[in-house]
Amino acid sequence: MFLMRVLGTFLCFFPILSVLNEQQRPPAFSLLLAVNAFIWPWLAFWRSRRAPVPLRLEHQNLVADAAAGGFWIATMQLNPLPSVVIATILLADRLSAGSYRLMGKGACALLLTLFVTWVIQGMNVEWYVTQRTLLATLPLIALYLLALSALTDGIATRLRLKSRELEHIAMMDPFLDIANRRLLEMKINAELHKLNGQCHASTLMYIDIDNFKTVNDRFGHKVGDTLLIAMSDILRIVTRQTDTPARLGGDEFVVLLPDTTLDQAYDVGRRIMDAVTLLRLSPDRALDFTLSIGIASAVSSMTDVADWLKAADDALYQAKRQGKNRIFAH
Repeated sequence: MFLMRVLGTFLCFFPILSVLNEQQRPPAFSLLLAVNAFIWPWLAFWRSRRAPVPLRLEHQNLVADAAAGGFWIATMQLNPLPSVVIATILLADRLSAGSYRLMGKGACALLLTLFVTWVIQGMNVEWYVTQRTLLATLPLIALYLLALSALTDGIATRLRLKSRELEHIAMMDPFLDIANRRLLEMKINAELHKLNGQCHASTLMYIDIDNFKTVNDRFGHKVGDTLLIAMSDILRIVTRQTDTPARLGGDEFVVLLPDTTLDQAYDVGRRIMDAVTLLRLSPDRALDFTLSIGIASAVSSMTDVADWLKAADDALYQAKRQGKNRIFAH
């Protein structure tokens, strides 16, 4: 807002000064115009930066800008070209900065100040626009509108980037920076739809850290968190870009493996378990941990996400029943 206010007051200075000179107004008006054009932007910036809520005070500054615009329009005796251009730019600025509510406040301030000033100064009207005033107004029309368009585009770009960032945050586990259950279920659902129309295999891997509760109880939650982070790092390293490693909850992880047979998924599971055996969280091996993994291939009878997750969970249960620290695939 500071840069746009500096540009706007600078460009407005010349057409208003042109009209004031043509009407042979006292020098005090030109001095007041210079203050408005070259000092007010810095004062408004200083006020906003010092305010507890800068946005609220900046909205007040924008309303004050509109009121100043009304004063100069009346002082120019409603000279049509600069008056219409200045009023349009002021209202468009208020709309882009704070929606219709702020534009409404700005319009009220502009009209009220315009009417009061116009009445006090004699209600004169100057309809003729000289060539000098026309030429002085053209930079305001061209440059300011281009600057406003550039600013709007920049804001829109930042909003798109922020929207993507927020979407990424909503889809990721905030602690482990891998997919959360929401994203996982979306990916699984999409894969099921794809499998219905194609003849290829995809698998789902359900991973559980053996005796994780015992680790938490014995060493504390901080150590348990370290173990979860190590597990998520392993999944990111071992899996492909097309795979989706995710935290389902607690110490349970799920990996979606598109275009992967059971044998291929078993090999992936084996690499995950091998990586775990190489991991050392403490020098005395007291924190070494193992995994149980269940793998399920998608079949035609699966109609939704829950069916495939249940099949992988059942496979995990079989791995647990057989003594943990193993892989069961079906």
